[in-house]
Amino acid sequence: MRWMGAGVLLLLSAGLAGEVAADEGTAPKEAPTRTSASSGTTTEVPSARGEAGDPLAKTEAVVWAAGEGARILRGEARSPLSRGEGNWIWQPGEPIRIAALRGEVVGFQVVVTAQDAPLEGVEVTIEPLRHEGGAPGRLEPETFVQHYVEVKARSRNAQHPAESLGWTPGARPPDTDVTGWLPDALIPLSARTAGLGRGQGAGGEGAPGRAFPWPLAIAPRQNGAIWVDVLVPEQAAAGLYTGKVRTTAGDVALGGLDVQLTVADAVLPYRPVNVFAYYDAYQMANRLGDRTPAGATASESQVWQLLHQHHVDALPPLTRPDEIERMRAALDGSLFTEAHGYRGPGVGVAPAVLALGTYGDLGEPNAETLARAEALAERVPEAIREVFVYAIDEQCDSPRGPGWKKLLQGSKIAGRVRVGHTCGRDPSRQDVDVVMVPAQRFDARTARAARALGKEVWVYNGALPQAGTFMIDAPITSLLANGWIAASYPVGRWFLWEVGFWHDGNRGGKGPIDPFVQPENFHNDDGDACLGDGMLLYPGTQVGAQATGSLGLPGVMPSLRLKALRRGIQDAGYAALARAGHTEEVDAILAKVIPVALQDADSARPAAWPRDGAAFAAAREALRALIPAGARLEAEAARRVLAEAADAREARTGAVAVQERRWWPWVVLALAVLAGVLAIAQMRRASRKA
Repeated sequence: MRWMGAGVLLLLSAGLAGEVAADEGTAPKEAPTRTSASSGTTTEVPSARGEAGDPLAKTEAVVWAAGEGARILRGEARSPLSRGEGNWIWQPGEPIRIAALRGEVVGFQVVVTAQDAPLEGVEVTIEPLRHEGGAPGRLEPETFVQHYVEVKARSRNAQHPAESLGWTPGARPPDTDVTGWLPDALIPLSARTAGLGRGQGAGGEGAPGRAFPWPLAIAPRQNGAIWVDVLVPEQAAAGLYTGKVRTTAGDVALGGLDVQLTVADAVLPYRPVNVFAYYDAYQMANRLGDRTPAGATASESQVWQLLHQHHVDALPPLTRPDEIERMRAALDGSLFTEAHGYRGPGVGVAPAVLALGTYGDLGEPNAETLARAEALAERVPEAIREVFVYAIDEQCDSPRGPGWKKLLQGSKIAGRVRVGHTCGRDPSRQDVDVVMVPAQRFDARTARAARALGKEVWVYNGALPQAGTFMIDAPITSLLANGWIAASYPVGRWFLWEVGFWHDGNRGGKGPIDPFVQPENFHNDDGDACLGDGMLLYPGTQVGAQATGSLGLPGVMPSLRLKALRRGIQDAGYAALARAGHTEEVDAILAKVIPVALQDADSARPAAWPRDGAAFAAAREALRALIPAGARLEAEAARRVLAEAADAREARTGAVAVQERRWWPWVVLALAVLAGVLAIAQMRRASRKA
């Protein structure tokens, strides 16, 4: 499914003020080194090039760090962040400083920038973080290589090139921000440690494939980078954790960085806002080449676990009872436990929502399809509270949804299963129980009217400036902002239409792509072309026409955009914890970061939230400072707190609108009087001329 149409606060204010192959070459010869554990520069070699204050002017390589909400292009060798300008986690000569709550996954990036000579054999190692006070346990970092893909052409519509499914013309991100070699796919280094990914395709020994990009090869004046995730278990001790980052090129030390992670004495709620995303287990099997006898991918459990690690519920295609049995461990939450190899937040938590017959796959409502729906529903674990028949997709006038609603009323699953569809019209006028509205068409007023009638109203996808967008050629803060929007507006749940859309199988689609090479993955017969739409995951193995691009890794891999989405969801959890005792302060922070979104946004203007990750980081720090020691909220309680925040924003907006309406008659009268005065003056001037 895809919408087919185109068309505290001082710190916060300071933050908001700011807004795959490398060229071959020989490794640098070993030179005298002076390694500092936190300086970010080593291997000093004088150079005539470089500007004053430019760290590249004196080094073979610069090792530096960046936080979540930043995206560093491969050719961005003189990024201001590398000099510490606007860098919220690192300054030259100082450690990496990050913070987290218990139950949180905090990310950061280590970037190696080559100077005049290419670098070969570059490796980055990060030791476990240990508690400064000697508390038991250590925090094990998980590392990923950032893969760069070249963005040449933008997401667009053939008839209206400035417009796309990701934005209006007025909100189109500038080319300078989103073209060139952008990082997106994140390739897990754990696979290399396990001896996987030797550059073989899926055809076996000797088959072609993409070489595993480790150690890094970095061309002159370019970057290579890794992403680092640090999971802080709920039972971890609060306090300071420290560790080190070391980088080498062969036997030459390039530099090191200290890491300081401060863990607060509070527990982040899991899934404080509910995001769920569809995956097609059968299409994935076509690409991964791991089809089971049932036809689905053998990597299905890993897809569930990966999304769960990012606070996202997976939404599978379900039309047969055996499909529920196949994924029972995911549906009852047991898949997300150590017994199943799970490591991440939300241990043992079942998904919040499940659809029967996604995108209308159950068919027309009749006795036979009702029996199938009943057979499915009776097998759904009780832990899943929201179950609905997904009757039809983006056909508001279809009788299928109302027909299913009427059919279920007299069935044995009445009350357990509701009926929903996607539609961009007024949800209060839709004769179904659940209306999923495109985020760019959501209106809190019509949603409130629908909810007063007992309906559920959710949003799906998103387009700038109303909401963040999937697209690779949008700022990395785009999906991050959606968590903040969900904490600020009454969106219900947030649905994402796909996560592994590598086959471009729409009407008007152009067929399968290798996403490591071609970011343009979506086309339709309305003339839309999109980069990264419905594609938050990457295939570890590719078969068929894409086998030459296969890494030979099992399962799927995350993206930088998925990490940004997780960051925004976790930030919503910060807001929920802080608002319990600091209502006005938190509401002010939310309003500062998200001045307007959804129905309040002006389609002719860019998105109102910052493009700069530093502003989000400043707001996050302001929220963290308001969270009381020992704070903990269950997910349902967190969502209630955020619903209250959304209601408060709506009340404030309504009060302003009422005030404006009160003044409007006087404004009209004043304008009329002014027009009359000007008319009389004009008549007098004309009379004098006569």
